[in-house]
Amino acid sequence: MLPSPATKRFKGLNNTSDGLRLGLDWLKTADNVDVLDTGAIEARSGYGLSLAMTGVTGAYNTLDYERAYVVAAGVLKALTGSASAAALASGLNITRAVSWAEVNEQVFFTNGADSGVILTDNSVLPWAWAVPPAPALAPVAGSLPPGQYQVCVTQTLADGRETGPSDVVRLTVVAGQALQISGIVQTAGMRTNVYVAPADSTVFGLVGSPSAAAIVWSYGADAVGRPLRTLGTDPLPAGCSVIQHWQGRMHAAQYFPAEGHSVIWRSQPLGFHLFDLEAGMLAVPGRVLMMAPHDDALIIGTDLAVHAFDGAKMKELAPYGVVPGQHWAADDDGSILFQSTRGACRALPFKNLHEQNVSFAPGLSAGGVIRRSGGQRHYLVAIQQGGSAFNQN
Repeated sequence: MLPSPATKRFKGLNNTSDGLRLGLDWLKTADNVDVLDTGAIEARSGYGLSLAMTGVTGAYNTLDYERAYVVAAGVLKALTGSASAAALASGLNITRAVSWAEVNEQVFFTNGADSGVILTDNSVLPWAWAVPPAPALAPVAGSLPPGQYQVCVTQTLADGRETGPSDVVRLTVVAGQALQISGIVQTAGMRTNVYVAPADSTVFGLVGSPSAAAIVWSYGADAVGRPLRTLGTDPLPAGCSVIQHWQGRMHAAQYFPAEGHSVIWRSQPLGFHLFDLEAGMLAVPGRVLMMAPHDDALIIGTDLAVHAFDGAKMKELAPYGVVPGQHWAADDDGSILFQSTRGACRALPFKNLHEQNVSFAPGLSAGGVIRRSGGQRHYLVAIQQGGSAFNQN
């Protein structure tokens, strides 16, 4: 009697090779099981319903696993227990998927129409700010040195962030005149700052943060205060639907369908609410669906390809794209795992983990996480079923 075939170690799933030639080391199907690092197979852990929600367009847990957030039916909620949630903000778009990014324990979010910043106490602040209206200038009697004067205003938000400036207004002053600055916007919960560039100067200095709608300024160049540090900056552009923090800047991707490409706007260093739309932008073909931070590069996945931006140049890693969704996860070695249209991938260096052995429909969208349990480490991806396998029979 011949001995029964046996194996001591399973290698995992392989549904692309001839099953009759694979031997017993490979699995053709692996439903509801985990393959351990020892090659053993065990039934996967079960699950039960904790909290039911409808219309979910985004979910995020913080890097320290202490806080979790969900957007459902246009309401941003903080999970307050295994079966409870508290509403933080409402009126968000009910169809757009939410993208999240975390820095300094603050959670930034956007769906391309709505955006905000969640603090550690679960209060929600605006991320994008309104450009303040420009003031009006008129000459009045005074003793300013003759020359052209330039004026603009900024606003200090409730949490201390200063906005970029209004449009600059100019007035030429002759001997015996001073500046009347009127139309200074006053907004509840904010402070308006007035900046003046003295006669024929281009350097703006703070002259005050008045509570009145108009002031008269009739002082010399030595009377101006700290310089304007937000000149040339703008708020987060409307339409940015994918965000990521990398190397001290927030990156926000905006898709332009008529041109067939995306622009990735980069915030000021450590000034995540300030964007210079005239410089520091990146452009990539296709629609950006994912950005993930690696120590050596920002991994950018579009619907067409996967790229790596190292701060100076863009390099294509793969000639195929990624699935929409927040599916990237950082592994213990700092590499990034993510779901492409041809299966799970790792970067950097880039490697497709599925292409040789597994073929499956990649899904219409996906969420991913690294699960650590029982001494094992698994990259888990939950997909919205759909799409076509690249190399299907």
